[in-house]
Amino acid sequence: MIVATREAIAARGLDVSSLDIAKAAGVGVGTLYRRFGTKEALLDYVVLGLYDELLDTAEVCLTRPDPWDGLAEFVMDLAGAHRDSRGLAEVTASCDGPPSPELAQRTAALQDAVIRLTERAHADGALRADVTWADILLCSRAALDTDHCLGVDAGPDGWRRVVTILLDGMRAPGRTALTWPEPELHRME
Repeated sequence: MIVATREAIAARGLDVSSLDIAKAAGVGVGTLYRRFGTKEALLDYVVLGLYDELLDTAEVCLTRPDPWDGLAEFVMDLAGAHRDSRGLAEVTASCDGPPSPELAQRTAALQDAVIRLTERAHADGALRADVTWADILLCSRAALDTDHCLGVDAGPDGWRRVVTILLDGMRAPGRTALTWPEPELHRME
């Protein structure tokens, strides 16, 4: 049921129905409710697993000898995770309403990991001094809508090209000062 739910939210987002999940898992809706109590509890369980995978990736990236390589790898993986799961992209974009305590904890842990990746790259002189960890998180979402524009087809890996161009723009030294306000942080507590 977990695999079916991951696939369902990847394709259809968090509005997927209990019936669609149960059908994809080859079980009845009653089985879903017996095992998880609610559809929301099942979705929460799956999303927490996706967050845990991102946390594992961040920890690996923090061990990379070159801080820029670690940061760039994490940004590319986060961008790919957003593209691979519409449901994950919906959750990470949400600043409305309190999430579950578990999701708030994972969000804070991911933010902390990105802060550490950013600090390492700043300390190494590889990341522009005016690029914040919040900028990095927001830029990771840029790949979500990069398939087509004015008759141009990016191809299946075109999003990687877009993220690479963005990452290149974050490398030190920057050419254009970022004079606009920094992104605003909404605590998920």
